[in-house]
Amino acid sequence: MIGQRSAPELNVVAIVPDAATIELMSATLKASGDRLSVATDLAEGLSRVSAQVPDVAFVDVTLGDSAGLAVLHHVRALAPNVAVFALTGADRLDLGVQAVALGGAGVLVRPISGDELMNALSDVRTRIGERLERAELLRAARSAARGASMSGDIAEIASAKTRREAAHRIASVLAAASGADKAVVYLPAAEGARQLLRAAVLGDVSSAPTFCEEMEALTFAKEHDLSVVRMALLREFSGLVLVGGGEMTDPGEAQQPLVDLVATQAATVLSLIGAREQSHRGAMKDPSSSAYTFAYFVDVAGREIAMARRHGRRFSLATVGLEMAPGSGVGDETEPTVFGAERVLGAVRDTDVLARVDANEFYLLLPETGGPGAHACRRRILAQLGAVSGSSPFSAAVGVATFPHDGSDLSQLLRVAKFRADASRSSVVNTLSLGGLPLGALIDALLGLVPDAQARKVAPLETPHYIELPVTDAMGLVSGAVAEATRGGQTRVLSTLRAGLSLGSAVRADTARIGSDVLKVETVDVSRVPGCERVDVLIVIAEHATYALAGRTEGSLVRAVHSADPLLTDLLVARLSEVAGRPFE
Repeated sequence: MIGQRSAPELNVVAIVPDAATIELMSATLKASGDRLSVATDLAEGLSRVSAQVPDVAFVDVTLGDSAGLAVLHHVRALAPNVAVFALTGADRLDLGVQAVALGGAGVLVRPISGDELMNALSDVRTRIGERLERAELLRAARSAARGASMSGDIAEIASAKTRREAAHRIASVLAAASGADKAVVYLPAAEGARQLLRAAVLGDVSSAPTFCEEMEALTFAKEHDLSVVRMALLREFSGLVLVGGGEMTDPGEAQQPLVDLVATQAATVLSLIGAREQSHRGAMKDPSSSAYTFAYFVDVAGREIAMARRHGRRFSLATVGLEMAPGSGVGDETEPTVFGAERVLGAVRDTDVLARVDANEFYLLLPETGGPGAHACRRRILAQLGAVSGSSPFSAAVGVATFPHDGSDLSQLLRVAKFRADASRSSVVNTLSLGGLPLGALIDALLGLVPDAQARKVAPLETPHYIELPVTDAMGLVSGAVAEATRGGQTRVLSTLRAGLSLGSAVRADTARIGSDVLKVETVDVSRVPGCERVDVLIVIAEHATYALAGRTEGSLVRAVHSADPLLTDLLVARLSEVAGRPFE
């Protein structure tokens, strides 16, 4: 605390050739806990001053035929805040007088005593302590002024109606109180839950995990040099705030009282909001949309996980991120995410649970639904939002995870679904605006994406990879992909079918071999569609992933691209469904 600062340790450089003086200094400074660096000539001494920027320097001004006197200027230039003491003999006191006139802090006459040395260091220690205290008092004054100007902002936290609204205000106020320009607020996902939900983000920290354990949040803070502020009222934990950047590394002594005040106020408000939400828990609806609250989502998901483990059942989760596209035509009076929630609800079953978890994000629970059903639901959602046709008023990112293939607890499943949703934003469908292309033009566009060999080695699975195979080898590839998919459980396949050897004929052979109870196959004849006479498309939707192979057969060769990109799979399904005149589920 201010006024109770411990005495600072000093960094001392001595430019002294006398062995007895060096021995005395070493013993005295070792006892006081200060650090000593010794040089026996002027050049070495200046090098040490430049490297160490000392608090104190002792210079024998008689060195080099009184050249040590001139060195005082160089020492002060290299270390502006250094206190320089001149050492001289009794016969050269005139040099000591000149040293003080040139800005020296004092003169010590050889042979010096330990008391003289300690008195000199004590004076410097006092001056440094006073300088640090003045700086701390100045920071305290600035913090007090900041606190006075922020009193209204701190009071505003108390007027928040929901935890999310309170979280956004807490992020803003805590960042201002600490001088930070980044903040992430984590709140318990539900009453008594160990998992934390990211409720607010300020600044460039969007990579912070959306849903995580406390340890994961603390690890993120450490990796990104963020300080952690705990919000707690007595023993009731209300959440964490990660702050950093700007003028802040850690809350200083002057900032800490203001940070503590904001954290206490935040914990109180969150506790009151929690009590209010608990008293109205019967509705379990987000007040600004038709979706459920995240707390309800966590409760239902927990029960679903327990039943799935007990009875060997499967279910799926999806994350849906929405952002309104510029010029979408949706009126300003309609909140974009509310408009989007209605579209999503129109694509799901009554038994599915849609929860709003962030300003632009929803989580969807699909009970008793495996991978194929979840991917079909994803396609319906994107179709409802207009994302497949390219006419969407939203930038939509949907990711799917299935139990138990992608994780055995809620945190793991949401992390996988969130990762896949984020990855979909860089899908070739979005980056090259393929959504509006008809089937033939889409195939040609994909075949035009032929990366070089080096790029293919490092590209992720979602990136389309070019292949060129004999027709018989391509059919073997199809059989291998189908066999791999059916190992995980029920699999759905959609493929083109035409006369002669094709991908569709390979799939039909697999149906007879594997059995229709595991492998559900639909085929579409595209040979009469202009520009698609020799088009071959295979789509595999398994419990754990999707796979697409699309290209053209030219003579005895198949030129195609293949990818595990769910968005590309969705687009190909949509185009084949248009040709068939029926939806593919």
